[in-house]
Amino acid sequence: MTFTYQKSVPPELINSAVSLYVDALKDKVVPVLGDTTRAISVLTDNLVPGRCLAAICDDKLVGILAIQTAQGGFFSPSMQSIISEYGWVQGLYRYAGLFFLHHETKCDEWYVDGIAVDKDMRGKKVGTALLGRLEIMAKENGIRKISLEVIDTNERARSLYRRLGFVETKQTAIWPFNYLYKFPFKTVITMEKELNDDNKFYQSF
Repeated sequence: MTFTYQKSVPPELINSAVSLYVDALKDKVVPVLGDTTRAISVLTDNLVPGRCLAAICDDKLVGILAIQTAQGGFFSPSMQSIISEYGWVQGLYRYAGLFFLHHETKCDEWYVDGIAVDKDMRGKKVGTALLGRLEIMAKENGIRKISLEVIDTNERARSLYRRLGFVETKQTAIWPFNYLYKFPFKTVITMEKELNDDNKFYQSF
């Protein structure tokens, strides 16, 4: 089994990338965008293929790491595109939800806007390899910090990030948005990793 890693999603795998991403982050994106089918449609129309890392095995997309920089993210829907999809009232409501989920990224920071791994490939360190490559790329681009957010119901991911050197810096209660959008979680934990030459969690890929 051979894995290859690319700095963008190939055109023929874009649909797979969106489906994988929505499935992994459904607790955050589906409440805002309405349902899985609608979420996939909206995100497909607003995808920026070059702002990610993709893991491919036997021509199949098996993992994706969405990247947000100061220039923008993997998914960058405009207000107009959301209003066109949902109409004015629902569009403004949906866009407000997306704005709430948005992370303001500094110029010396890269933000992990989600990691998704195919269910058949979990446990094979695909996510760890993606994070390792992200760290290498970040250092090459002069980035000093990688940040991410994890919801309070995802303790498995939280433990993984701790093992990889991420430190919890903030916990944010999302009330009343969990009631407004019916999010199935109550708290978002921000985790960060300062980059230096001693960071070597990626012993091998």
